[in-house]
Amino acid sequence: MVTQTKLIDLFENADFKVHLFEQDNQQCAELETWTNGGVNMIITLMPFNIEEFKRYVNNFNVDEEIDLHRQDERYKKAFSTKESVKDFEQFKKRLKQIKLGVIYEN
Repeated sequence: MVTQTKLIDLFENADFKVHLFEQDNQQCAELETWTNGGVNMIITLMPFNIEEFKRYVNNFNVDEEIDLHRQDERYKKAFSTKESVKDFEQFKKRLKQIKLGVIYEN
């Protein structure tokens, strides 16, 4: 089992900032990081545990992220569609590597 302390260390070592909060008597967290292209990504885990992170990774959809971000004119000016695909594919790969690291560590 991955303890909360190990989970915090895991994310901080992977260049995430971990912001803990409590909601509905559960320990939750917002994980903040950036894609290689500089897109700020905030992942909310409710509750804060490895199963919830795995669920996020398994459900991460590159197309949906691109659609969401391309609604912002500033983003559209800064990133071509091709750059967006590359950036979010790399981010998804990074998430999967973190997930696999957790699986093999424990």
